[in-house]
Amino acid sequence: MSSQQAEKIEWLVPAHLPGADILIAKNDLTAWHNFHETYGFCACGSASADILYRRKKHTLQDGTTFLLEPGESHRNIVVPRPQSFKVVFIAPSQFDAAGREHGLSATPHFRSGFVDDPNFLEATYRLCASVEDRETILEQQSRLAVCLRVALRYVEQSLPKAADGGHDAIKRVKAYLLERFDESVTLDELSVLSRLSPFHLVRSFARHVGAPPHAYQIRVRIERARTLLRNGTAPAEAAHLLGFGDQSHFTRHFRRIMHVTPAQYARAVR
Repeated sequence: MSSQQAEKIEWLVPAHLPGADILIAKNDLTAWHNFHETYGFCACGSASADILYRRKKHTLQDGTTFLLEPGESHRNIVVPRPQSFKVVFIAPSQFDAAGREHGLSATPHFRSGFVDDPNFLEATYRLCASVEDRETILEQQSRLAVCLRVALRYVEQSLPKAADGGHDAIKRVKAYLLERFDESVTLDELSVLSRLSPFHLVRSFARHVGAPPHAYQIRVRIERARTLLRNGTAPAEAAHLLGFGDQSHFTRHFRRIMHVTPAQYARAVR
């Protein structure tokens, strides 16, 4: 197997996401045989395995999300080609709490073990990427909230229709993020401030503002960055002043939004 196809198995234990573990597998040929004590969302970017799950044989395919529950097991029978997938494991107490916050009265139980939902795959991959890239606490927690909400669509009990957050609540959150744009803000803080559950806050904020809270905070930081750079502040110092973890994080977000690096933007000042 070439270096470009080297197998990689990595576990991540996010410090800011209690009750969540992440498994990253690339070009993996492992014949997994696992017993599960947690819920799990296995998003398969590329998959080929034949597995035994719930006493039946199934074939994983590209784009499938495999849903796991406590007390169940699965075993790979055949793995004909390397697979790449990301798995988010969630403690039962946390998933139960998410269900109650969404209005469920019973312990969540998935209708099926497999779903073909691009939104679920994307939500899981984005959550994992936010942890891998050491994004802000707010982003990691918001990504988890989105992932849990998508997962709850596939439980047996139907989700009640969520009420939209009030305009005043969203205004308070926006003002808070503007005031503390350079600070590490948590989703729990914003939830208390808005009097909305974390799940409903992320959804309502995105509906009212056009972006979730973590993305809004990054946009505010980048706008402040433009002012600093125009006034001669060095990119490394700007990254520190704006609350980015390091200059590479600052550069990545600045380039994603502005399509040039901070240094290139600074050189454009006349």
